[in-house]
Amino acid sequence: MVNDWASIEPSPDLQWTPCFDNFTCARLQVPLDYGDPSRGTTAIAFIKLAATNVTQNTQNLLINQGSPGGPGVALVLQGGPSLAQALGGQHNIVGFDPRRVGQSGPVVDCWPNHPEKRAQFGKLFYPEVSHASSTALDTQYYAAEIFGTACTENAGGPNGNASFVSTPAVAHDLFTYINAEQNYGTVLGATFASLYPDHVGKMVLDGVVDAADYYDLGWRTNLYDVDKALDSFSEYCFQGGATNCSFWGPSVQNITNRLNGLLAKLKYHPVPIPSSEACDIPLMATHSDLKEYTLGALYAPLSGFPVLADVLSGLERGNTSTYVTAVTDGFLPANPCNNESGKNGTTDVNTLIKCVDGYAGQKFENLTDYRNYVDTLTSQSLFFGEVWPNNANGILCRSFEAKPPKSGRLPGSIMETRQTSFPILFVTAETDPVAPKRGAYKMSSVFPGSVVLTQASVGHTAIASLSSCYLKNVQMYLNGQLPAANTTCPPDVLPFQGSASFSFGR
Repeated sequence: MVNDWASIEPSPDLQWTPCFDNFTCARLQVPLDYGDPSRGTTAIAFIKLAATNVTQNTQNLLINQGSPGGPGVALVLQGGPSLAQALGGQHNIVGFDPRRVGQSGPVVDCWPNHPEKRAQFGKLFYPEVSHASSTALDTQYYAAEIFGTACTENAGGPNGNASFVSTPAVAHDLFTYINAEQNYGTVLGATFASLYPDHVGKMVLDGVVDAADYYDLGWRTNLYDVDKALDSFSEYCFQGGATNCSFWGPSVQNITNRLNGLLAKLKYHPVPIPSSEACDIPLMATHSDLKEYTLGALYAPLSGFPVLADVLSGLERGNTSTYVTAVTDGFLPANPCNNESGKNGTTDVNTLIKCVDGYAGQKFENLTDYRNYVDTLTSQSLFFGEVWPNNANGILCRSFEAKPPKSGRLPGSIMETRQTSFPILFVTAETDPVAPKRGAYKMSSVFPGSVVLTQASVGHTAIASLSSCYLKNVQMYLNGQLPAANTTCPPDVLPFQGSASFSFGR
């Protein structure tokens, strides 16, 4: 039994080793460049939770968290047992860390051995959303130069490892895994299906982004439903009542008005917080941080909305304790209480994957381009248009130089029609704040025979509010039966009206 990834020897075939009590682990050795193996190799970490109820339909379910740059090993370690139980224990749950994420290589670090430099960059780029002040947008644009310069020097250029972390390269890693095993975020799934349509078994893609926009480095199609998701906070709070929602008011409009009033007040009158139990350094409760946190709460409303209500009600009463705990608990792009944040390079690679995948896409040539981009987002969402640039991070690619090798690029357009060997099941929440359901229908149009399953819930991915109907349809699909076209599942639990029986990921 091992609990240390370093002790697991990489191998070109999958050598599974018992690990972390009930799991098995492997490190798959793959070439950095599938087109030129002489450039060296790296290792991809896999973890498996074996089925407890083996049947003739038992399969490996390979989980990808998306983002890009989401660690699948940690996700399965944390949520794999819950997912296995929800699916009746009939499937092996497999997670993996994509290139340079978590326990996988290669090393990609824009500030090697200098976490304080990364922290300082975070203080320059992230503190304000784009319209928080008259200089915020300009500051973001020029601060992006710091990121591009550092990353090009230490991770980019013709010889840097960043060139090898593209999504097509990760899709090729999954193809290598499938061949080794003999048995797969939604952009990765669509990329795999585009590159290897004849090897698609059962594929469920939940929370579907517009892959064409992604590869064009656009990040311009994410916010169409985010204001509707925010409106649902006030609606669910009102429906939940004063006992369940600490920010309750006598009407939906009252709740909305008070939320907007708090934000307006913080924009010009931030609240000083000398110290707290959650963070022993001085902070300010700001308009920008509260907006960032509010967006994070929309990802998983069952857990996020009650905490958001506590944050808002606390601020309304002049109590900042819940606010500090919330905004320093991993929901902000840069954690002001942790200067070591991202020291292993994961923070960098989340952005660099986007930059490398979008190497041929739109770049911000000047400040006017960036201002027009923010205006486009604001036209989609008056509330969050100024927040998304800090999250999508396309601006950080403007001066970064790296180009994936030919083996790490798509041979054509991601939107070229592909007939997969088995139809894909696309899944969407009715109101997804950052992956609107139009993305699911757009990507489904690329793969004939695929089906879109909708869950009538709010949140990023339907699994964030998993229902028995969702599970029933997924289990049927894994057994070879597609749901009827345009099936809609009701949620089992609503925000402020009960707790979820299942939790998987954020």
